[in-house]
Amino acid sequence: MAIGKYTSWQSVPQNDSEYWLDKSPQERLQAAKKMIERAERLYYSNPQNKPLYCEGRISKFHSITQ
Repeated sequence: MAIGKYTSWQSVPQNDSEYWLDKSPQERLQAAKKMIERAERLYYSNPQNKPLYCEGRISKFHSITQ
């Protein structure tokens, strides 16, 4: 499944927008969490990336996934 990034709702293809509008808020949150977890795994797969933790505190990005 390809993931597209759109800067405005109007640029989303009609079939994509209908798909997400038909989903419940809980289903949309679950999908968002899944995408964030995938992005986090991708980020950690590169050993040159810095940890998402800073001085014992969790960054905003990481706290969203918890």
